[in-house]
Amino acid sequence: MSVSPLARGWLSFSKVSFVAALAAWALVPLAQAQQAQVETKVETKVETKVIVNTTTAGGAKGSSEVDITKDEVQFSSIGNAKLEKDAAIEAYYTGFNKVLRGLAGAQAEDEIGKKFREDMERDFETFRKRYFTSDTSHVCKSLDKDKQVITDKDKGKKPVSEFTCRAEGMIKMLAVRTEFTKVMKSKERTLSNQLTFVVTAAGVSDPKGPYVVDKLRESFTAAGFRVLSPSAAEEEIAKCLETPKGCKIDFSLGIKAIEYSVPDYDAADQRMRGTITVRFDVNDVKGKTQVTSVPVSINLTVSGPKTESVKNELQEKLANAAATEIGRKTSANVVSFQVNRDEDEAAAGRVKSGEKQYILRIVGLTPSDRKKVAMWRKAIRDAVPDSTPEMNSAESNDTRVSIFFATAEKLQPDDVLDKLFETNDANDKLKSFDAKYEASSRTFTITY
Repeated sequence: MSVSPLARGWLSFSKVSFVAALAAWALVPLAQAQQAQVETKVETKVETKVIVNTTTAGGAKGSSEVDITKDEVQFSSIGNAKLEKDAAIEAYYTGFNKVLRGLAGAQAEDEIGKKFREDMERDFETFRKRYFTSDTSHVCKSLDKDKQVITDKDKGKKPVSEFTCRAEGMIKMLAVRTEFTKVMKSKERTLSNQLTFVVTAAGVSDPKGPYVVDKLRESFTAAGFRVLSPSAAEEEIAKCLETPKGCKIDFSLGIKAIEYSVPDYDAADQRMRGTITVRFDVNDVKGKTQVTSVPVSINLTVSGPKTESVKNELQEKLANAAATEIGRKTSANVVSFQVNRDEDEAAAGRVKSGEKQYILRIVGLTPSDRKKVAMWRKAIRDAVPDSTPEMNSAESNDTRVSIFFATAEKLQPDDVLDKLFETNDANDKLKSFDAKYEASSRTFTITY
């Protein structure tokens, strides 16, 4: 293949760090790359520990570190609501959400967080048994209009304004991580056969650099993403420079630095502790934007005598853990980024055609129940004849099904709700069945 002078010059520059150059090319002209990278650099430290804020019964505030890598994590949190049951749920979810943020990041407040919240509200007892240890408990008190606790002697004399509950115990992080991974995998599967990565540690002097890259490639490949080999990446980059519109590289991940702390050895316990910090950035090549630039810092301890072999073991475990964490964080960020971009593009297309998108969310149904899914798709087609309702696998899981549909006609929500109730009456005849519409999100929700 013949390579243009521009490509040859770029490839020569890439010997220093071709992914760093690719990131610069994706963001700004090469002549401005160094200056622009300095100006646009954003770093936020990521740890495996989450800071949990606490409030004592006397109102004193404090904080503690929660290690989300443990199988169980202690928590204590408060929830307030008009009803006692809702206050208890709020207390449990407040504690649960704080550790979920360590796994899911911003998605703890988005789709993943909503999924867990809906699971908890739909079947609180089952949720509590699955994600909290058996000795976890809560205590609730009633409050008056001044937010003061109503004592036993005042019960019946003062009207209850709201309830406050404190939940304390242990969260089963192993169960949380398992479910989180399952949800992320469902999102990854919708994108894995579409996205191509370039991963490198070019320019990193640490001998563990190639090892971290190999582990990252392994992590992405296991998720189903396509990862180009260094030689294939170099060839594809040359093509991208000559014909950007035909570029087959979606994302570049470049490790910029790997830093090990000086190992700290405890002679009494014969334990060696160390830290690895990996600085990297991920760039959306086609969109010419940076997806993330977040250092990952991992702390680990290994047991054994103070020898070089123990030091090597510690460094290898740190490198492996760092690669796993980078893979997890990158996968989550890329999935969110790509899903949002696809949705933005689809939304732009609907605006041009005059269509509006709606969602039918079925809580209590699973994607595997194809007959029921088909039944509700038909209900939407009957109510909205010009629509093509389809199940969205990225927003469906083992507790709910999401069906997306769009129409250019003026939709009457009451007509759709009538059709949903009519469908239930004609088929399932569920007494607990309910359907409602939220105008702000154009979402119909039915509950089994």
